[in-house]
Amino acid sequence: MLIRKTGLALAMVLALAGSVAAQGDPRQIPATPPQPSRPQSDASPPFSPQPAASSLQDYARILQEAQSQLETAIQRSGDEPAGNQQNAMTPARMDVKAAAQWAHNAIRRAPRQLRNDALYEDAERKVSDDLSSLSQPLGLDKSDDAAQRILATVKELRQKVEQRAGG
Repeated sequence: MLIRKTGLALAMVLALAGSVAAQGDPRQIPATPPQPSRPQSDASPPFSPQPAASSLQDYARILQEAQSQLETAIQRSGDEPAGNQQNAMTPARMDVKAAAQWAHNAIRRAPRQLRNDALYEDAERKVSDDLSSLSQPLGLDKSDDAAQRILATVKELRQKVEQRAGG
C-alpha cells in the first residue's frame, strides 16, 4: 500500500513538474496530460460526499477513525521536510495532507442535530482554514503546526460529541 501511494505521489509530482516546465515555454507539451479521474484542484465540495452520521455515537466513531488516521500520518512523516528541492510536497507530507482532508470530510459528516451548532461550525471552519494552509508551500514547522492544529480540533470535537452522546 505504501509503495502504491509513493508511486502515485511520484507520478503526481512528475506531472506537476511537467506542467510547470510547460508554462515557461508555450511550445513545449506537458510531460503527462491531466488525468480525468484525478481532481485537478484542492477545491473542496461544500459537504462530505459520504452520508451524515446517523447519531452522535456514530459521529464520534467516525471522528475517532479520522483522528487515528491523522495521528498515524503525522507520526510517519516525522522530520521529513515539507517539500523537496523543486518545492514539491514530499510523499509523507502528501499522506498528512490526505489524512487531514479525510478528517475534514469526517467533520462534515455531522448528524443533522449538530449541523447548525457552533461546536460543529467552529471545528469545520478551523479545519478548513488549517487545511488551506497545508496546501500552501510551507516550511516544516508551519506544516507541522497546521497538521497538529487539525488533529487537536478533531480530538476536541470528538471528546465534546462523546460528552453530548452520554459516553
